Amino acid sequence: MGRAKKVLLLELNEIHWRIVDRLIEQRGSGFLPNFEKLRKEGAWAVQSAVERAPLLDPWITWVTLHTGVPPAVHGASVLEQSAASLRAPRTWQYAATAGRKVGVFGSISAYPPPPLHGFVVPGPFAPGDETHPPRLAPVQAVNRRYTQVHNQTTRAPTLVENTRTAVSLVRMGLRWGTVAQVAVQLVRERLHAGQRWRRVCLQPRLNFDIFASLYRKERPDFATWHSNHAAHFMHHYWRAWDDAAFRVKPSAKERQEYGEAVPEGYRLCDELIGRAMALLEPDTVLVVASSMGQQPYASEVYRAGKVIVRIRDIDALLAVVGREGISEVVPTMVPQWNLRIENAARREAVKTALDTAYRQRDLHGPQGEKPRENSVQREAAFSVQETASILTVTPLGLTQADRDWRYCFPQAVGADPQGYPIESLMAIDAPTVKQGMHHPDGLLAFYGAGVRQGVRLPDCTNLDVAPTLLTLMDVAVPAVMQGQVLGCTEALAARARLAAASAPEKPASLPLAA
Repeated sequence: MGRAKKVLLLELNEIHWRIVDRLIEQRGSGFLPNFEKLRKEGAWAVQSAVERAPLLDPWITWVTLHTGVPPAVHGASVLEQSAASLRAPRTWQYAATAGRKVGVFGSISAYPPPPLHGFVVPGPFAPGDETHPPRLAPVQAVNRRYTQVHNQTTRAPTLVENTRTAVSLVRMGLRWGTVAQVAVQLVRERLHAGQRWRRVCLQPRLNFDIFASLYRKERPDFATWHSNHAAHFMHHYWRAWDDAAFRVKPSAKERQEYGEAVPEGYRLCDELIGRAMALLEPDTVLVVASSMGQQPYASEVYRAGKVIVRIRDIDALLAVVGREGISEVVPTMVPQWNLRIENAARREAVKTALDTAYRQRDLHGPQGEKPRENSVQREAAFSVQETASILTVTPLGLTQADRDWRYCFPQAVGADPQGYPIESLMAIDAPTVKQGMHHPDGLLAFYGAGVRQGVRLPDCTNLDVAPTLLTLMDVAVPAVMQGQVLGCTEALAARARLAAASAPEKPASLPLAA
């Protein structure tokens, strides 16, 4: 196909062209100039995940994108699943095996970091601070701690700790302009607590500073960089920006405080795309992908929105079900936790204790009335998924922010038979109800060396990305990959036309049975 190209993959989790277009419609053509540049000067497509619920999660769809095989083959099922348990290599492993230099920054399931020729910084939900090479561990420590502080699973660092961290990160490439943005945000929060959501924008800026410095020094043949900030904003603040799809409308206060969150998340994506464009060499293709998208959250069960319930104190919960045998406790995306339990019998006991747990409360009628015949409301308390030695524990949400529930654990040895008040174990403190949910349709764009300009490619899937990236790098595409090579360059488009012309004609589809 000609000279091999370098590839820089910018992973912007769960964004979609529909929202890009809606924001441009609302705020004008200059609001997202780099998204528009991708379409005018690059090739782009709607990329859909092959997964459907309950497999439609980013820790699965991104692994599909990087392996080029479906979940039944690669085996991903939980967030930051150990790379050793996946059954298919990722794009960076194929590139490294072919002798290419690799840089991975924040991509899902890159833990433990493999000793590749290049650098690897796993995602912020990884269970440890390890990186390759080890000198990059300070940025991973910051990412993990920031994520846990945001999720309220650890304490905030002290001023002294923050100062030491800032000094080490400046040495690694953190820009003083980003340090100034951190200071401005802290002042903004003191003046108006409702602007705390903007703090989420600091982490991707910090990470891109470090990544850009590494990229310029290392000049990898294949590199990835990942951010979840836009997905976070859509999950929590969608209706404050656009309430058309929601039964319950936001209050004036919610709209005032959070109405800019989704637009700001996409504006930051646009900023990051521009910074990635500035890193490109003449032989480099920038690929922007999302693996899937989002849509407004609608549920017949949670008609007014799901009230998020998180574990207030994981040690208190584990004291109820029994801490024995649990070797690793890792918080992931709110409100999930991963528990590693190597002993199968002990793992089954903990799973049973949480699976059978329930919450209940008394239903009181108007004052003076006799209690109703069915005066106790009871419902499940947790969802528990088992993957190898890991239990992923998710507290179930509420339809309303009521605090009169008691959590009961009938299969937990030693648990109080009277149960536990909700606030002794759990917390209801998310600023909004759940507002965004996953949708298969995502975003894909190519820009840079040899890319066709102003071309909309046919709709594709996340299975098509890995074979396309490998082909751009002139790395052999393994037979196990099921996707197509997309015609993002003239050479690949010509190759696709030739393949289509030589393919045997498919028989006409039979009508579906009535």
